[in-house]
Amino acid sequence: MAIDFRVRDFFHPGSILHLHRQFERNQWRSAEENQSYQLERLRRILSRAGREIPYYRSLFAEIEFDPENLDSVGRLTTLPLLDRETIRRCGEEMRSPRAKRLGSIAQRTSGTSGSPIEFLADRHSQTLEFVYYWRHWSWAGYRLGDRFAELGSQHFLRRGKDEIAEWQPHLRRLMLNSARVSAATARELAGAIRRRRPRFLKGMPSAVFFLARAFEEEGIRDIRFRAVFTNGEVITPQQRKAAESVFGCPVLDSYGHMERTAAISQCMHGGYHVVQDYGLLELLEPRTDGETVVARAVGTSLHNWAMPLVRYDIGDEIELFPDPPPACPCGRGFPLVKRIRGRSRDVIVTPDGRHLTSLFVLPEMVRGVLLSQFVQESREELCIRVVPDREWSPSERDRLLGYAARLVGPAMKVRVEVAEKEEVLDPSGKVRPVWALGPDTERCYP
Repeated sequence: MAIDFRVRDFFHPGSILHLHRQFERNQWRSAEENQSYQLERLRRILSRAGREIPYYRSLFAEIEFDPENLDSVGRLTTLPLLDRETIRRCGEEMRSPRAKRLGSIAQRTSGTSGSPIEFLADRHSQTLEFVYYWRHWSWAGYRLGDRFAELGSQHFLRRGKDEIAEWQPHLRRLMLNSARVSAATARELAGAIRRRRPRFLKGMPSAVFFLARAFEEEGIRDIRFRAVFTNGEVITPQQRKAAESVFGCPVLDSYGHMERTAAISQCMHGGYHVVQDYGLLELLEPRTDGETVVARAVGTSLHNWAMPLVRYDIGDEIELFPDPPPACPCGRGFPLVKRIRGRSRDVIVTPDGRHLTSLFVLPEMVRGVLLSQFVQESREELCIRVVPDREWSPSERDRLLGYAARLVGPAMKVRVEVAEKEEVLDPSGKVRPVWALGPDTERCYP
């Protein structure tokens, strides 16, 4: 769900402040009151979709669905589930004719739960994402304009840079290159943090974990934050314990996805809250897995007018409480779930001891990759399996090799191998994007 905001996304302060005021009120309302908010948003967005968007106009006519008469969010179940294949096949018909005037931008998923899809996110959807982060971070004391550090590698790759860190004064953000994190670079990373004094840290759980471990190995004990924010993959107890111990602060985890139909955020009391005003999350087909109740996540857009996704099968699973959970001590009315499942990734360990957690973003940076899988065959060998589409070419292969080689370094041999779809899918039909095969490789999640 990570988003790299552009300067022009801040050119609409009125929209940002209006939605922020609404969101500040919503969090203290009851779950039932927020269901009423969801119902109002659903009627508006589905009514416009039924009038303007060919796909929904045909679908609603076929099943005689009238959004104007929608009297409860539960009635949404009369609509079929929307899967990725339908979006790939009917994507053009799912776009509003006003998409350009709505300030839409094309987004592409990473394909970690299957082949990637493209969709549109409009200006209001971008405002939603900004306000969502603003409010969630404020649960830990963040105020707009506070300095923060962010672990990532895509920023550096796109700009052809190999620095350890880069300060962005316009965003008050210190970018830390997660591909360069190791015991050997720990002191340089710590120096960058000391100079800029960020109050918060953001990153994927595995990247945060390896930064904490590198600091611990080098005896660096003076780097402290007010909170660490994680998303993008499941956080393990080991990762949380390491980050909270080394950085001396709580970790607030969150769950979301690029398509922006659902979000779950953790508060300072540890509760995972379903963020009802962000999107509509349905938890379907609950089943018992041992002593755990697990449900399937399905989301519906509440804010993206350009290309709303209705009853979108996200492909992830959520653990529920076996009995209704007690009210969270934080006082927020958003419902609680037990924890998030899915999207854990193995980690590539380079010969020089770095742990790479962001290889999955590389296929987004080239054309022609339908599916991909990174397989570490030994400490020194990495194979990139690519299921190509029409735009794949030798030049795109070389670009992918170049990006990967810059990430892993000269001591690791990288090759690209064209594969069939069936070769990169697991028995459940999902892609395991990063796979450590060799006996001497280390796994992120033991």
